[in-house]
This record gives sequence, structure tokens and C-alpha cells, in this order.
Amino acid sequence: MDDEDRIDNNINEKWENIKTIIMETKQQLTEKNQSTETLKNKWYDEKCKFAIEEMKTARGKLLIKGRREKEEQEYHH
Repeated sequence: MDDEDRIDNNINEKWENIKTIIMETKQQLTEKNQSTETLKNKWYDEKCKFAIEEMKTARGKLLIKGRREKEEQEYHH
């Protein structure tokens, strides 16, 4: 086995470890509610909801600003 094969094997091994950790973490963060057959996130709370709303508001402002700048450029050209 040459160095390139060892590097490829090492990368694949690390990826498999990362994938396993991600799947285990997902399993820990979600639980299946047997009565409703839905997944419930244990970590999602009001702070997350607020942060997402803030992000959506900021994105909306950015899109509006971008449209205005584009319209101004088109107007002046």
C-alpha cells in the first residue's frame, strides 16, 4: 500500500467517524412521538424561533436594498 492509498483510507475512516457521530447526535436530539408519528426536536426553543425570525427579517431588508440599488443603476444608465 502506498502513501496515497493510506491517505485515502485515513480520509474515508475519518469521514465514517464523522458520519457516525452526526447520526448518533441526530438520534439523541430527536425523539419519535409514538402517538403522532412525528419527530420532535429537543433543542428547538423560543430563542431559536426568535433567531430565525430575525434572520428572515434581515434577509428581507437585504433583498429590498439590493432591488433598490439595481433599479437605481438601471435608472442612471
